[in-house]
Amino acid sequence: MIGVLVMGTLLTLMAWQNAVNVVTEEDQARFEQETSDSLELIQERMQVYGQVLRGVKGPFVASDSVSREEFRAYTEELDLEQTYPGILGIAYALKLQPAQLEQHIASVRAEGFPQYSVSPEGERDAYSAILFIEPFRGNNLNAFGFDMYSERVRREAMDQARVSGTLALSGRVSLVQDADRGPIAGVLLYLPLYEGEMTGTEIDTDELLGWVYAPFSMDILMEGIQLDGSRIALTIYDGADMSTDQRLYSSLNEPARVEAQPFTRTEQIEIGQRTWTVSFSADGSFIQPHENTEPQAVLSVGALFTVLMAVLTWALASGRERAEARAAEMNSELRETEFRWKSALSGAGHGVWDWNNLTGDVHFNTEWKSMLGYAEDEIRNEFSEWRRLVHPLDLERAEAAVTDFLSGKTRNFSLEHRLKCRDGSWRWILGRGAIISRTMDGKPARTIGTHTDIHLQKSLELALSESDQRFRGAFESAAVGMALVGLAGEWLEVNQALLDMLQYDEDELLKLTFQEITHPDDLELDLQHMEALTAGRIPSYQMEKRYFCKDGSVIWVVLSGSMVRGGNGDPLHYIAQIENITERKALQQRVAHQASHDELTGLPNRRLLQERLAQTLALSRRHKRSFALMFIDIDHFKHVNDEYGHDVGDDLLKWFAEQLSAVVRTSDTLARQGGDEFVLLLSEISAPDDAELAARKVFSAIRDEFDTGLSKLKVSISIGIAIFDPQAPASAQDLLQRADSALYQVKRSGRNNFRFFQQGDELSGR
Repeated sequence: MIGVLVMGTLLTLMAWQNAVNVVTEEDQARFEQETSDSLELIQERMQVYGQVLRGVKGPFVASDSVSREEFRAYTEELDLEQTYPGILGIAYALKLQPAQLEQHIASVRAEGFPQYSVSPEGERDAYSAILFIEPFRGNNLNAFGFDMYSERVRREAMDQARVSGTLALSGRVSLVQDADRGPIAGVLLYLPLYEGEMTGTEIDTDELLGWVYAPFSMDILMEGIQLDGSRIALTIYDGADMSTDQRLYSSLNEPARVEAQPFTRTEQIEIGQRTWTVSFSADGSFIQPHENTEPQAVLSVGALFTVLMAVLTWALASGRERAEARAAEMNSELRETEFRWKSALSGAGHGVWDWNNLTGDVHFNTEWKSMLGYAEDEIRNEFSEWRRLVHPLDLERAEAAVTDFLSGKTRNFSLEHRLKCRDGSWRWILGRGAIISRTMDGKPARTIGTHTDIHLQKSLELALSESDQRFRGAFESAAVGMALVGLAGEWLEVNQALLDMLQYDEDELLKLTFQEITHPDDLELDLQHMEALTAGRIPSYQMEKRYFCKDGSVIWVVLSGSMVRGGNGDPLHYIAQIENITERKALQQRVAHQASHDELTGLPNRRLLQERLAQTLALSRRHKRSFALMFIDIDHFKHVNDEYGHDVGDDLLKWFAEQLSAVVRTSDTLARQGGDEFVLLLSEISAPDDAELAARKVFSAIRDEFDTGLSKLKVSISIGIAIFDPQAPASAQDLLQRADSALYQVKRSGRNNFRFFQQGDELSGR
């Protein structure tokens, strides 16, 4: 009997322990399932929000300028409050240099915000400013003009986005939108926008224009992440440190010690290049209730076997019933979780598809069908329906993506493709999916995914690409030089025509600035034009200027300059069109020289002399100073022509011009009037003695004999001099006549001398 009692007691305890283990395992499985659902929902929701930011970035990439009204209209279509719970707003923040700050503030105030400023105040090495934020009301107004770059945690995330070129999540911050609610933990998700994305050039992370971003209050973001009525506590930490300072969110007012809880789980997930540590815990209330029944009837010897068998039978039966009940409850919870997940995706505007890989059946939800304009009964639940709707040009690529995904070559399914709408049009769709169950041999059994309408974004991308291709074609094939020039004068891009014009290789020219190859005499005017263009005072400019080529030669060009500005009006870079006019310029200079210079001697002719005489006369009158005019005639020149011929006479004139040019000041003008008559204009003298000194230099210059080739001739000259007296001003014609009269008096008195004009000479002139 003792042996039966011991055996019965052991059997009872074993049965009781077995029942406890079954319930505990069921509780643990339920805990793992619910926490996995929460993790998946966190990641799915943040992926959706990242896609929203990419969509918001689209208008900036597709347009040189996005206005406040266009930004508002776009974000209103998203219906953030209803479609994307958790986002406090969508915003665009500029990157500003200190030199741009005042102009930026003035520009925004001119839009109708007279109190606008960038906060916090103070001098910093760089600034940012929240320019657009929607909804533009309530607590979001607190963020208008806020410099997120001034705060360390935000700046780290903004720089991480700038360097990586993709989404970056910040650490824990206190949002300015939550100022009225107290210290609420928040995070921000940033996506950078670069100049190269707007101009179609290669992206340079230093050419950042700004960020599109979304702020999140963690308590609002986490609403709906856990299933309603769950007894599981959820706590999220920024990074791997699970300290109070790093806590972003907790579903409990005072989180209990995790290690003291019967059910715990800690996972790390990556969101926007940042690690979140997610901790789940549940106390004893999560455990499935059960009774620890002990065999009290063992003391009744007579009913020992019956009682033991009854207790054993009851324990096994009740354990089985509880297990079946829990299994049914878990199946119900699983179905409810799946329903909530699909509902959340549908509410966010995504079509959902559920593919049984074993049978080929695919369930397309209502949003999936209505996205393409089909009614519920117009799409069969078959995989072939999707193939039927795929654009013929995308079908091969789409089928290859599906095959690679199912075979394990790609971890996740993601495909941009076109599907046919009910009206015959084609719409761009982003398809994404994941395998959620497999067969015993590892083959896919069930796949669930989403379809997202990206038609607008894709259309903008294609339009931008087409526009860029047209620009590139025109840029590269242009017969004239084309260049994109940075704000500091650096060459950003150049076409082959400009390289051929300047004789540089591309890598050589891109290392220089336009200032380094511009002629110094032309640089100041060019910089003045650029300053006016940058300030917005002129829309474009055109000028003639000179460039130094690689070999040191100089070319003349016509430069046409204009400016490209960003969406906020800030200057991005210049566009330059450069036409080589060196030959045209040389021809103009030759024509101008021929019109104003003597063809035989190269000296200024009568026309140019008249112009310079008029200029000198005007300056002398204004400044009350004297100048002198000399008429110079070669004595007996006619005899040279008659005796030696006109060729020798022409050579004599050229020799005479060269001899006189050597002793004339650069500020003076030596001109040929015609025949053997020359005029020397001394633009400024302090006394008549200066004119006499100049005359003696002229005589000294021709002291050598002229070699005709056959013989040598001694040349003499006669000079008549007229002095302009600012106290008794005369006209240009008066001075010419007086000098001519003085010359006549020299010839009458025997030639080979000079004479100043004296009153009475004009009465006896020629």
